[in-house]
Amino acid sequence: MTQLRQIAIVVEGQTESAFVSEILAPYLQAFDVYVTPVIVKTSRLADGTTFKGGGMVWKHYENDIRRLLRATHLHRVSILVDFYAYPRNAPGVDCCDRRHQARKCTDLRIRAMADAIDDPRFVPHVVLHEFETWVIAAALGTSHVLGDQSVAKQLQAEARSVDGDVELLNDSFETAPSKRVQNCWPDYDKVTDGIEVIREGGLVSVMERCPGLSEWVDRLLSPPAGSQDPPR
Repeated sequence: MTQLRQIAIVVEGQTESAFVSEILAPYLQAFDVYVTPVIVKTSRLADGTTFKGGGMVWKHYENDIRRLLRATHLHRVSILVDFYAYPRNAPGVDCCDRRHQARKCTDLRIRAMADAIDDPRFVPHVVLHEFETWVIAAALGTSHVLGDQSVAKQLQAEARSVDGDVELLNDSFETAPSKRVQNCWPDYDKVTDGIEVIREGGLVSVMERCPGLSEWVDRLLSPPAGSQDPPR
């Protein structure tokens, strides 16, 4: 009988939570892996009330990650954060000049987080550069975006400016992926439209164009070091 594997992924906010629940979870279920998003707790009042989302300080993420790792039933624990929204004081935050070595810096940050937590079940991920990278990647394989052909063409033109390597698009405040999407699609809503575009384009298609995302998903599916889980 196939062994049930459960994964918890700590995320910053509603968009990332929706991506995990609505896009990533159905894909992983085909491999008998079940994933749950956990929006980071950012503050707690004296009465025990907690506030979630907008977690930009590493200690908030670290607290939730270590708490989840104490749950022995979890196959993996992960974190999903943007390169742009990398938590303050997080491991690897000052790794390098992102304008020239963004992919290298992303890899260094992932390794630094893994070293700081030091648990074989922990699989961190940093999106290069932000969620809208995946939105643009999803638009590359379609003739329209949510029924709008002109938006698809404009987003595809943005990707061509970096020879289709959308993970390197782009490393400045003015030309970030979110700004490019907003310019092509003034009514764009990150939570609803962004998720629907990725759903429409398909996660597999996005992974083909985003090697960082593909590598993360592969690591989520792999057994931790020393585990007896069967290979997929």
